[in-house]
Amino acid sequence: MRRFGGIFVLIVVCGLLAWGVSQALISKYQQKRQDILAACKAEREKLGVAEQKDLAGKCPTPEISLISPSMLTPGQTAEVVVTGKFPAGTRFLFGADCIEVLKESVAANTYRAAVKVGSDCGPQNVSVEAFTPYCCKSARRDNDLSVGGNFEWELKAANGWQVKGRALPPAVGSRNADLKYSLEFYRGQETAPFAKRTATLYPSSGSSGPSYHFSISDQDESAFSAQEELAKIAQQIYNPNLSEADRDKLMARLQAVQQQAMEQMKKMTDPAYQKQLQAEREQFGCNNINVKLENGVLTGDMTCSQKVGTRINITGAMKYIAK
Repeated sequence: MRRFGGIFVLIVVCGLLAWGVSQALISKYQQKRQDILAACKAEREKLGVAEQKDLAGKCPTPEISLISPSMLTPGQTAEVVVTGKFPAGTRFLFGADCIEVLKESVAANTYRAAVKVGSDCGPQNVSVEAFTPYCCKSARRDNDLSVGGNFEWELKAANGWQVKGRALPPAVGSRNADLKYSLEFYRGQETAPFAKRTATLYPSSGSSGPSYHFSISDQDESAFSAQEELAKIAQQIYNPNLSEADRDKLMARLQAVQQQAMEQMKKMTDPAYQKQLQAEREQFGCNNINVKLENGVLTGDMTCSQKVGTRINITGAMKYIAK
């Protein structure tokens, strides 16, 4: 009898441990989402049968139209404004554990939240969800808000290469939360990069920590430099404190860069240039970097051409540089 009692106790203890582990693996975001759904269910169950039937035709789906600003930075305290169509009692949720809501309000189909971004928050897209009361119909935007800013990456590949990455500023007036980067590739201890590429960063999160995927352009960064300078000039030219003389200089530079961009576009259609690009792809051909962050260390691999290596181990670190 004691033996069976001991087995029963062991089963109970193991069950509690498994439950505790599963709870620990649930992120703050997942827990908050579960709480919102549970609150909706509790609200609905308090209604009478007739009221619940009446909800079926009177439970509109929320609509999210615009989220501003489109980017937050680590350590920042800011107001996020979400506009759309929100029935009374709509609840909101940010899909990032490192974003703390300090104060929030909903009025006239506008949601305002004072938020604090954790100083250790990494680059990521942040979903925004809206839930109606009682029936919990929801709306979600995944790519309208991000945590970005001046992140720097230093990666070392098993073939002796080094990769240095820096975040690029978003285009002026852009509502896209894409995380754009400039990547420089070095051989051994060389001080000058032998290749420069632009890349888009796609972050994701899991129970074991965040992971990052760089999708690398197959064109040299110089093809993008004119576009980047155009964006910078456009940002400067609308400065109300700019003198007329400085504005004239910027306009002249704008015309020169526009001409450079047109020449670059014409070059792209040249068969000889396309042949050169193909040769570069064979000698370089790096198009993906996948890394995972654990205990402050990045580990993963880099995919390049057959000549370089289709799966090269890579390690490194990432840090945010506050301006």
